Amino acid sequence: MKRTIFFQGIPGAFSHIAAIGYFGRNYTFTGLATFHDIFKEVENGRMVYGVIPVENSLAGSVVENYDLLYSHNVSVTGEYYQPIRHNLLVKKTSQKGESITLDDIHKVYSHPKALEQCVQFFRKYPHISPQAYNDTAEAARYISSAYESNIAAIASREAAELYGLEIIKEAIQDNPNNWTRFLIISSSHRDQDILAHDTMYKCSFMFTLPHKPGSLHSIIGLFANAHLNLSKIESRPIHGTTFEYVFSIDVEFHSHDYLLVRELIHSCEELTNEIKVLGYYRKAHIPRE
Repeated sequence: MKRTIFFQGIPGAFSHIAAIGYFGRNYTFTGLATFHDIFKEVENGRMVYGVIPVENSLAGSVVENYDLLYSHNVSVTGEYYQPIRHNLLVKKTSQKGESITLDDIHKVYSHPKALEQCVQFFRKYPHISPQAYNDTAEAARYISSAYESNIAAIASREAAELYGLEIIKEAIQDNPNNWTRFLIISSSHRDQDILAHDTMYKCSFMFTLPHKPGSLHSIIGLFANAHLNLSKIESRPIHGTTFEYVFSIDVEFHSHDYLLVRELIHSCEELTNEIKVLGYYRKAHIPRE
């Protein structure tokens, strides 16, 4: 029986592409409507994984998923960096059987974040109106079956192939250095055999603090004194409270410092109101293109 990998969206979405990039194709990939649906499936399932975006190099953090990591009983087992390349997709021919050009297009559908990342394109072609849609891949699927032929979608190359569309302009995003970091989540909290590997790892954990001066500094100071890099610090308001926050930290470490990191996490327990270790996992690297 193949393991099931859950992602948000439909085939051709960047989350789907990231899931295949991390796991390979020998799995069952299932798209769900929301991130919350992914967490529910992973939390209640065995032999299943979820692939969730947590930050983009241009747009910043996906705050909804930090809230879900705090509120659900899941473990982080890996990470993956997916390049985001926005392409302009159209039907292969118009209603008259002619090739569609940029001059023919009046509307472009895509996810709001994708549209925001292509501002220069819309300034260059002011006759084209951006139209918000649920998802990049869903926008591609929509225009593939729509009656209108003077519309386009911004989506991935994979979406173009899946829905029989043509790319008439590649890489239209404003900034070519556009990456999304994904986390791999599961219901298993089994520790990896980190000491057996000579490589870099991360530990992700979340915590709440007492309201007193220097409480956050005391946590950060533990890792600074151990010369360990904190690659990510995020704070989110706790639902149902007034100006109370949960903090999320990623600490990078070499495998030979694994026991040191575990000891530091244990020391954090005395300095926090609550602490939740999401997982220890191998650090991913952004590949050179």
